Amino acid sequence: MDNPAKTFPFIFYFLLLAIGLGQEDSTIFDQKIRVRKPNESKVVTINATVNPIDVSPTAYRLSIYPRNRPAETQIQKIFFPGEPIQIILPADILNSDSLGNMAKLEPMGDHYVHQYRMFDAASGEIHLTPFDVHVPMDIVKLYVMDEKTGDPIPESDIRVSQDGEVLVSTQLDTSGYKRVRITTKRKSKEPVLFNIDTEGYYPPWKGWITVPEGLSEKVVYISALEPDSGEAVYTVQEDLAPFRVGPENGAEVQFVLIEKEQVAISKVAGDRLYGRVRIFIESHDAYQNVFGWVLRKYLSRNEEK
Repeated sequence: MDNPAKTFPFIFYFLLLAIGLGQEDSTIFDQKIRVRKPNESKVVTINATVNPIDVSPTAYRLSIYPRNRPAETQIQKIFFPGEPIQIILPADILNSDSLGNMAKLEPMGDHYVHQYRMFDAASGEIHLTPFDVHVPMDIVKLYVMDEKTGDPIPESDIRVSQDGEVLVSTQLDTSGYKRVRITTKRKSKEPVLFNIDTEGYYPPWKGWITVPEGLSEKVVYISALEPDSGEAVYTVQEDLAPFRVGPENGAEVQFVLIEKEQVAISKVAGDRLYGRVRIFIESHDAYQNVFGWVLRKYLSRNEEK
């Protein structure tokens, strides 16, 4: 039988060794746990500001999605008037392309225009350009072209009116196109009068257009004033140029010409010129030629320009 005095030190050393190895294993295990602990995700806060102008939407819906994948909405949320419009989401889900993300604001409660903002991915806070919410609009996709060639007529000034009230003034782009937004706060069952000023390249154009609800399209063809044999085309240089029945100073004024209007001149008598202008007759929604006299000082010949 072993001596107890010799056995006790052996047991004591064995226990110390076991405790030390256990502590080492625990340290290794803890280190592995710490290494595998996931990093916290960065977030981004997207802020939007709305400015209702003479309108009172009942709510606003804000959607965020990649610009190149509009069907993949990442988040959508409804806000009520007076609430801060703010969306928080993980920063790493945003598209990293330049201006690769889109925010869509939908004012609710009427036929308000939906608005869009492109923005870059970021962390922290993103402040979108403010949204101005106007009265609901009907939209006419307007194209203006040369009747003879079919070429677009660029950068013409557009004025839309009804009952003498101007509803909108705008300008075509370089391709002769414009989305013309017309307020629904008008006599929607009656047509509106379009005025198109081509900066003197063509006679001013007028026409009644019925604007349906929502989105529609209209192509307007404008023709230059073509001179007949023995005629030359002149352009009016200032507003309110009298267009008279006869060449005398006291002759009856039929109407006054406006700047950039065109006159086909066929007869010259000193400083008086006789010719025709093409006039839009609103009651017939059509043009007709009217002949008369005008002083030379109000005109310049097109070839001299």
